[in-house]
Amino acid sequence: MESEAPAGWEFFDAVDFPTDPTDDPLGRARIRHVVTAVVVGHEGAAWLPRLTEALWALERRPERLIAVDTGSTDETAELLAEMPGVEPVVGLSARSGFGTAVTRGLETVGFAPIPSSVGPYGDDGLATVVEWLWLLHDDCAPAPKALEQLLLQATLSPETGVWGPKLRLWPRDRELLEVGVTTSLGGRRDTGIENGELDQGQHDQPRNVLAVSSAGMLVRRDVWESLHGFDPKLPMFRDDIDFGWRASRAGFKVAVAPDAVVYHAQAAATGERALAGTRRHAYQLDRAHAYYTVLANAPRKLLPLLVLRFLLGTFIRSVWFLLGKTPSGAVDEWTALMGTLLAGGWTQARKDRRRLDKVSYESIKPLFSRSVHALRHNLEETGSTISERLREAWADEPEEQVVTSARRAKSTARVAQDQPRWRRQIIRRPFLVAWVFLFLGAFVAARSLIGGGVLRSNLLLPAHETLGSLWHAAAAAPPGVTPPAWLGQFWALSTVTFGPTGATNVVLLGAIPLAALSAWVLLRAFVVDRVARAWGASAYGLAVFTNGAISQGRLGTCVAAIVLPLLGAAVHTVARRRRVVIQGSWRAAWFAGICQAVLFAFTPALGLLVGITLVAGALLGLGWRRQGRQLVFSVVLGMLLVLPWTIELILHPSRLGQEAGGPPTAAVGPGDSIANLLTGTPVGAPTPWWFAVPLILVALLALTRRSRQRYEVLGWFAALSGMVGTLVASRLGGGSGPLMFLMTAGWIIAVTVAWDAVGKSRAILVQSVLAVVLVATIVTAGFWLVRGADDPLRRGPEQDLPAYLMSAQGPPENASILVVRKDLDNPMRFSLVRNGGPRMGSLEAAPTAEQTQPITDILSTLGGGGTGEEGRQFAALAIDYVYLPAPVDPTLMSTLDSLPGLTRASAEADDASWLVDRSTIEGKVPLQDDVRSLWRVLGIIAWLIALVSCLPTARRTVAVPHGTHARRAS
Repeated sequence: MESEAPAGWEFFDAVDFPTDPTDDPLGRARIRHVVTAVVVGHEGAAWLPRLTEALWALERRPERLIAVDTGSTDETAELLAEMPGVEPVVGLSARSGFGTAVTRGLETVGFAPIPSSVGPYGDDGLATVVEWLWLLHDDCAPAPKALEQLLLQATLSPETGVWGPKLRLWPRDRELLEVGVTTSLGGRRDTGIENGELDQGQHDQPRNVLAVSSAGMLVRRDVWESLHGFDPKLPMFRDDIDFGWRASRAGFKVAVAPDAVVYHAQAAATGERALAGTRRHAYQLDRAHAYYTVLANAPRKLLPLLVLRFLLGTFIRSVWFLLGKTPSGAVDEWTALMGTLLAGGWTQARKDRRRLDKVSYESIKPLFSRSVHALRHNLEETGSTISERLREAWADEPEEQVVTSARRAKSTARVAQDQPRWRRQIIRRPFLVAWVFLFLGAFVAARSLIGGGVLRSNLLLPAHETLGSLWHAAAAAPPGVTPPAWLGQFWALSTVTFGPTGATNVVLLGAIPLAALSAWVLLRAFVVDRVARAWGASAYGLAVFTNGAISQGRLGTCVAAIVLPLLGAAVHTVARRRRVVIQGSWRAAWFAGICQAVLFAFTPALGLLVGITLVAGALLGLGWRRQGRQLVFSVVLGMLLVLPWTIELILHPSRLGQEAGGPPTAAVGPGDSIANLLTGTPVGAPTPWWFAVPLILVALLALTRRSRQRYEVLGWFAALSGMVGTLVASRLGGGSGPLMFLMTAGWIIAVTVAWDAVGKSRAILVQSVLAVVLVATIVTAGFWLVRGADDPLRRGPEQDLPAYLMSAQGPPENASILVVRKDLDNPMRFSLVRNGGPRMGSLEAAPTAEQTQPITDILSTLGGGGTGEEGRQFAALAIDYVYLPAPVDPTLMSTLDSLPGLTRASAEADDASWLVDRSTIEGKVPLQDDVRSLWRVLGIIAWLIALVSCLPTARRTVAVPHGTHARRAS
């Protein structure tokens, strides 16, 4: 090579010029190294000028430089010809892989001749000569001492046949890419380098590895010829790992020389240039070559387990891609695996490589990445990918700034630096302190509800015993009756909370901290002041208590309190983007539709009110632009996700007043206190109505400000909407608890936004008002902790029946029990108890009056004295027991005692029970459930589509050392 470099090659840092001595410290005989370098180029005009400069800068240059161009259409061939001392460029087709190009270049030009003159170390030409092959990519740049350091290590360790440099990120970054490479038996490439890890000398010890990158690889000639070079079936990706694995099997050592630095751009892996000679995706090609490498080299005894491992891994990754809305990734997964398995090339490769087995697998096993490391890396990458993509999903387009950076800077809490770090973090994160208080307070408030049994109240039926029974209730109902949609959603929640009982405990007992956390997610979008945000989220969580949703066991209101802020955050994401070319966010619209479906199912009245508001706001405020269409779409999606429950609500509007868990909540009727209506405190709530007065007064006072913000107006709109809805629902006889909660939530938003605007003011009036708000909130929290979350909510047995009747409902008897309630002051009521008694959803899926008419007729006859045939009629309806809980009507009890076919059974004090004689009559159950699993299966499919649509798109990443420059294809 020429000895004079062109001007302008000053490219490297001082760190690229190590000062280590080049002499062998052991004093061994000098070795004459003869190096033949091969550069392979393909569409590399963007990188070759830098490689040329790097070759000029080398202090130890190769004796021969061979350049191979594989069908480039740019200036690659001309640039290769301008390299210092290069041989005539060898031209090949674009379908030639890297290994094939190296082999053809060597066949055409040959290795460098061994000089007979005095050697480079001043010897007499009789020193031992070792020939080397140095492989270079067109998108890499060796440091000035790279080759010198590689040869130095080769001198110090002559038994090593393959050396590799330390790879850093192109063009001159200190970020590490690779210091040796290995693989797991699952095909995962592992460099041992963390993403973004900087080179600080932490990997600067030469060591044996399984393989090194082909960019800068130094291979002894006898090793190259013994292994016949790279496998031609691996034109790119994994060819280096396959070569190193074969070298290790053949007894040749592979090592890394960290003092030799090579910068690498990884143009093919990062997608900066198209793959040569193939139409396959980079990800698919990489996966296929990974499978081929393992199958061709792994021990025979492990092949069955490896194939099963590949199938399981491919299935999991394909599901990941489907959930990430990248079906092409799933196709690539299965195409790569099945194509590799069925093509059979790996079987021939195994036969050809039997001659290499000079070293057992157990001897080189420490060089492989352990499966637990691969699993850990996969979990870490999955977690980081999910968090990254979720952030991008909600901020994937330019956003309108809600506040200026100056205002946001003013909101930052200033803390003295001499304070302990934990104290500074607490001061800067007031919501964290408040949330921990709410979380611990939830346990204190639920002190009387911790223990055995199930949660029950007058407005909460017992939870189902198992996931199977809950699923049956969600999919089965009497003919003509639609099972409630919320049972299916509650079943999905129960799968991750250890059953229906666990889900009930989480929703009711954890409603306050969960609602506060949900509110914080919404408020952080437009409230800057951290203290105001922390107060707003905490007050919102406590509003669940003041509304009575917990103590009364109103499951629907608790769920709505958690979901409402999430819906608001999604709507805010859709509506706030007004000044960008691509407006709105379809991901947020899908998520808003899911939240809307939950409201429709758990609190139909609140869901209807919110849906109407969103549609009206979309049409009137946003017009039929993209944002308006997205909001309308979210409402329609919510209605579709709860089919056929939506049709049931349309046909029976009276069910709008119901909420999940039990009968309708107590309504504020015409004769009830108007104070409860105006303050949003339902009758029976644990706190008196005047607890809400300070909040309402402050919200009214905030309206007098001249600079009212739009979010304040929205808060008042929510409060007034809840008030109007409560008034309408109360007059119609429906439940008003969820709508009253909307009133309180609206006032909290208004006060929080006002606090955010004036919180830094030093005016006495402002500080006094904020103090009143804080004191009222603290008093409410103290009242919550002292009073607790019980009464009328309680924990007790699943049914108020004698133990023998409860056990009789199970196999083998499977008894049906007719529970009749009749006292002197109330009309007769009944329920048919089977399979564990009435559970959540029983009221919404109760049989119609026509279906229960046979039982009604029998009881009407008994009320008139009876005819004596009622016992036979009970038996004909497959009723095994008749049970009268206290207080019992003495006349009805005497009538039942006199009926033939009925025998008195044991019962609790003041109760009465009779056994029906069914020995002579084959009874037929009058109310047989109609199972509609098809609706639930279709519903699951629809929910999966909706959930996948609101998730970010998954990316396919080529498994090469990448730092932050991985190959990504969405």
